[in-house]
Amino acid sequence: MKINKLLAFALFFGSSGISQADLLISEVLYDTPGTDSQEEWVEIYNAGCVDESLSGYSISDNSSTYYLSGTLSSGDYITVAKNSSGFQSMYGSSPDISGMTLSLGNSGDWVELKNGSTSVDLVAWENKISGWSITATHESIYRMSSTDTDSVSDWAVSNGDTPGTGPLSTDCSGSGGGLGGVNEAEYYNDAIGLTGSALQVALQEIISNGHVEHSYSDVWTALQYVDEDPGNTDNVILFYTGRSHDKDDRDGQPGFDNQSWNREHIWAKSLGFPNEGQRGYKDYHHIRPTDKTVNSSRGNKDFDDGGSAQGEAADTYTDTNSWEPRDAVKGDVARMIFYMETRYDGSDNDMPDLTIVTHTDTDTGDTEIGVLCTLYSWHALDEVDSFESRRNDRIHELQGNRNPFIDNEQWVEEIWGSQCN
Repeated sequence: MKINKLLAFALFFGSSGISQADLLISEVLYDTPGTDSQEEWVEIYNAGCVDESLSGYSISDNSSTYYLSGTLSSGDYITVAKNSSGFQSMYGSSPDISGMTLSLGNSGDWVELKNGSTSVDLVAWENKISGWSITATHESIYRMSSTDTDSVSDWAVSNGDTPGTGPLSTDCSGSGGGLGGVNEAEYYNDAIGLTGSALQVALQEIISNGHVEHSYSDVWTALQYVDEDPGNTDNVILFYTGRSHDKDDRDGQPGFDNQSWNREHIWAKSLGFPNEGQRGYKDYHHIRPTDKTVNSSRGNKDFDDGGSAQGEAADTYTDTNSWEPRDAVKGDVARMIFYMETRYDGSDNDMPDLTIVTHTDTDTGDTEIGVLCTLYSWHALDEVDSFESRRNDRIHELQGNRNPFIDNEQWVEEIWGSQCN
């Protein structure tokens, strides 16, 4: 995953945001053996574990911007060329995309990859940006590893161009290695030894740092990965029912019906973030695949014990204003809600301060959800299991942050115990 850009980049590009990303610029031919207007190209690699829509992405140099389209599969490359026939004459195959409008200067230039207005990746050459001393005549420059340090050391001059292939790889095992690997002692270093509100503030800063904001459409493919059935990789586990269900049988796809799955916001989106552009609306940590009609039955009800049997989801109970899921996911619900209150404290420009309350009479438009001490008891009842831990690792791969209450269950006691014991 990405780390912060070098200071030189920040000075050069001003104060626009820099984020973590799964897409990387992987190879560039800027000083061609023939005609620059016919033979230049840029290659992009998807180092993430889900397919990525290129809608909203662009590549730019110091004078032009070219907007991308299509989808880049996990672990695949895409080549964007100036001219299809020029590319064909050099490599005997067609580029994935042609018509690139950039003019890559061979006396010093750069290529920047953006998602909207956010800078995702950059490569420069021939000291157009100080420190980037790469010089390549008639050969491409290529990224040597998908571990990105945002520096010239990531790059080398090729001995032979390789558009569409290369040395990059990604680990999508979800086992805590590769992109999802984290040294938890280091990750949570600033929270060690703290309690109460000081602990919650420290955790908020930790899990906000590096949080990658994706589009809401990306949630579909993310859930297919993070909620994948370990026993059948063609399926996802539906959250409230526990049913293993075909990944592709989802809302909006051909043949979908009331038994298809859709996206359930555990912290109901109507309680604080009703707009798709808001960060919490598309935060993977609290969105789960659920049976469509069960999702509708839950609505935006608070979480509490009691009610009548829901009917479709076994061991699930509901009434006019509360929802009690089956025992096997009670703790999962609690830890997702504790994550949301901690992550969103009002410091994000587009998100309010979310609060867990002690009652069930929250209304649409509130920034509150209940019931605090019920959730606290559910956390103790249903401890973290391997599926929940794997999901946390996989979300860290995709979104760049973790749910601390999965990694350290004791922190729930440290923050909320005094209110519920």
